[in-house]
Amino acid sequence: MTFALTRLAACVAALLALTGCVTIFPKAEPAQLYRFEVAAPDAVATKAFEVTRGQIVFNQAASSDGILTMTNGAAAYIDGARWVTPAERMFEEQLARAFLAGPARLVPRGAAGRSAWVMRLEVQRFEAVYAGDPEGAPTILVEIRASLSRNERDGETVDRIFRAQVPANANRVSAIVPAFDAALTSTLTDLTAWVGSAGAPAS
Repeated sequence: MTFALTRLAACVAALLALTGCVTIFPKAEPAQLYRFEVAAPDAVATKAFEVTRGQIVFNQAASSDGILTMTNGAAAYIDGARWVTPAERMFEEQLARAFLAGPARLVPRGAAGRSAWVMRLEVQRFEAVYAGDPEGAPTILVEIRASLSRNERDGETVDRIFRAQVPANANRVSAIVPAFDAALTSTLTDLTAWVGSAGAPAS
């Protein structure tokens, strides 16, 4: 019994000595979390009409919480940095925010009542593009295809693609995220204005 306890004590002492220089379960550095958002719009008190938010299809590679980059056609995510929530979910939040400034009231699918129009979106590009030099500052590319349809059988449908390219000031995440903000603000501002002109009731 004494020998067993002595051997156990020796093993414990050896392990305690090793803990100063060896990590059995190494800890990964926590990723920095970021969020993108459109510039705060001035809310419009009176809405001319309603539009139902239909299906939103988000580019699969960009839909997660990873910040997508493209270099000569190769996709990768920025190491050590992530969106605070999946980009697809945050985009939906910012879409609702952008419509506060437009003439149309955006309503979710399944909401009570029936709006005259249905809007469907496809976010085709949402990425930081490195052209040639991977060490240089990227350009943020946001591209959204929008379809606006009358909420009735065989109704009118109009389509348009909204695209914005905003160069980042430097090859740092702290400069890349504001460029995402600017590109998203540009596309969503144009989108809400287009919906307002296409779907507004005739005077």
